[in-house]
Amino acid sequence: MKKRIGWLAMAVALSGFALYSESYGWKIDETLKYQIVYLPSDTRPMSTVPGDSIQVMKPLLKNIPAFKPDIGNIVYKNICGLGFSLPVRENASSLKLYLKIYAWPATLDPVRSSYKIFNDFLLYALPGGERLYASAKNRANTFVKYASIDSADREFSLKKSFEAPEVPSQWEFDCHTPFSSIYVKPNNESHKKSEIAQAKASAGGVIEFHAAISDLYEKSLRLLQVANGKKYFADFRLCPEKPEKICVVRIYEIPIEPLVFSNYRDLPMPQDADKIFLSGLLLVKLTDYAAVLPFPLKEMTNVYPGTKTFESGFHALWSHMLEVGSVLDMR
Repeated sequence: MKKRIGWLAMAVALSGFALYSESYGWKIDETLKYQIVYLPSDTRPMSTVPGDSIQVMKPLLKNIPAFKPDIGNIVYKNICGLGFSLPVRENASSLKLYLKIYAWPATLDPVRSSYKIFNDFLLYALPGGERLYASAKNRANTFVKYASIDSADREFSLKKSFEAPEVPSQWEFDCHTPFSSIYVKPNNESHKKSEIAQAKASAGGVIEFHAAISDLYEKSLRLLQVANGKKYFADFRLCPEKPEKICVVRIYEIPIEPLVFSNYRDLPMPQDADKIFLSGLLLVKLTDYAAVLPFPLKEMTNVYPGTKTFESGFHALWSHMLEVGSVLDMR
């Protein structure tokens, strides 16, 4: 088993001594930045009574009415089919996941919420990853993307609005964040005249991020299997009294290749649907599984999520999907 990266590497990354290097092929998109999805446990927007002093989140985008969601085209069945760990719902094809972006509330700590996710995905050891930690210290660089599951034919108006939710407690927020989104650019942005060439080049940051995180996981985790277009890596928690057996395993799923969209014009972004388009996407999934009974470490060959042995021997405890996206910004 490969030795996991030690706490020393993390301490160095967080200390600020890691030097910025132009050799890192990606940088943070300073417009879209980092967005953490919050899906309340009851999945319903929280209502407030006019005149109450309850603090509510403030919509970030000014080009979309406050009563409408910023993103309203995600069929619930489809996003669940991509592996996002969202609540199971009957008639998922008749539902949508609605999203709206809010400024980070003053009562929530962006460092606490962001660092936990970054640490879980080992981003402290990623080349250039220290920039994510530094960016999160400024609450203006992190956004809340509030999620609600509702009927696909739901209409929104001033009388039937997508209500700004009440700001939850820190604990409530951090316990209900099924996915988050980092937006990146290539370090050397293209200024080619062809729109198609610019779109392809804009995905370079995602491609470089994918290469870096794939290399990191290859060096610090155990590769279980390459299947279904993905690589499955594991970090084992051995049983204290039975060190030859596994009690908990953390599984990282990463695609062999990230997505680069030639149909970017069909993928408008809410910040400006006429001029900003999604051009690249990487989905990295992390899930903690508990063994139903202590599982022999030596039997983990060809055992990974989706196989009968794994599904009968382990059950999921917690999961998070990290999206790494890039956009073609034509503004």
